[in-house]
Amino acid sequence: MAAIHFVRHRRPRQFRRIDRQLTDLTDEELRQRYRFSADNIDRLVELLGPTLERRTRRNQALTPRQQILITLRFLATGNFMQVIGDTFGVDISTVSRVVRDVTDVLFGLKDQFIKFPVTDLDRRRIMSGFYAIRGFPSVIGCIDGTHVKIISPGYPDEAAFVNRKHQHSINVQATCDHKGPTIGKKDEKKSR
Repeated sequence: MAAIHFVRHRRPRQFRRIDRQLTDLTDEELRQRYRFSADNIDRLVELLGPTLERRTRRNQALTPRQQILITLRFLATGNFMQVIGDTFGVDISTVSRVVRDVTDVLFGLKDQFIKFPVTDLDRRRIMSGFYAIRGFPSVIGCIDGTHVKIISPGYPDEAAFVNRKHQHSINVQATCDHKGPTIGKKDEKKSR
């Protein structure tokens, strides 16, 4: 009987193509691939970078910008992680880890940007208001979004107003309590 020897072969090392995703793209191409302009990507890097910075001495660690681009590409396209990994020249496990890390950091910043009623009295008042309107219990807010069609603003800002269906629009998202949006009501009071 012959002896069977198993030899483990390491995968050949892949060199990342991620830098091409940073330098070779115009602002319009960035918007198509990531749904963000270069300026907005820079803002995200500034906001999330200190937390995403890898504390390692290894020379192959992903930069915060690379991690953000991988996550944005995944969220913008809905492609499989394998496709995103092939695009950036990283392994699927790296894509999974990066998407998790970036979304965790974003989630950690939610309290800076999302405001809900803080006191129990405010929550109860809003919940009873929603219940009085439609009998819907335990609601403290409503959120919705839509694209409002507009006429093309022209060059140089036109690309910023093209949605995924290649139409010119403004993406509007609003939240409100049982009284509805408060922006118009405050403006009406000021104008009187």
